[in-house]
Amino acid sequence: PEISVGAQIFDVVFHPHRPIVYTGLLTGHIKSYSYNDQGAATPIFSVRPSKRSCRGLSLNAEGSKLYAVGKAKTLKYVVDP
Repeated sequence: PEISVGAQIFDVVFHPHRPIVYTGLLTGHIKSYSYNDQGAATPIFSVRPSKRSCRGLSLNAEGSKLYAVGKAKTLKYVVDP
């Protein structure tokens, strides 16, 4: 699907078992969307754990924990997706 997130994307990760994508943005926001085979996307959540940019995202192997790294040189546990 084509998803407009409103800011420059630094990282994208896909859930390992569900049709969900997570984006880390220049603005510090992390946005997630579910999507289907027809290309329709639905927002799930948007958080801003930092006022500085989100430079990287990672999910654990089960997809149950989302982590973010940013320009502030920090690793943050963000959410249980």
